[in-house]
Amino acid sequence: MTVTLFVVPNCPLCQNMKEILQRHDVSFSERDVSSDYSALRTMFKLTRQKLVPVVECAGQTLVRPTEQDVLTLLQNRSN
Repeated sequence: MTVTLFVVPNCPLCQNMKEILQRHDVSFSERDVSSDYSALRTMFKLTRQKLVPVVECAGQTLVRPTEQDVLTLLQNRSN
């Protein structure tokens, strides 16, 4: 299962989401939308907005999710 986390530097919400994923031993790739136009384009295609953090997993995308939202998404994807 591949998890992608779209972030911007110095974003407390993004840092919190990284910590949540790490705490639950979820491996993820991080894409900085402030310096990577391709990542920004991808995130916008997925969500039609520019808020971060965004978690994407197996075609499902969450914008500014709670810890429970992410855990539910990951649990549903692993079943």
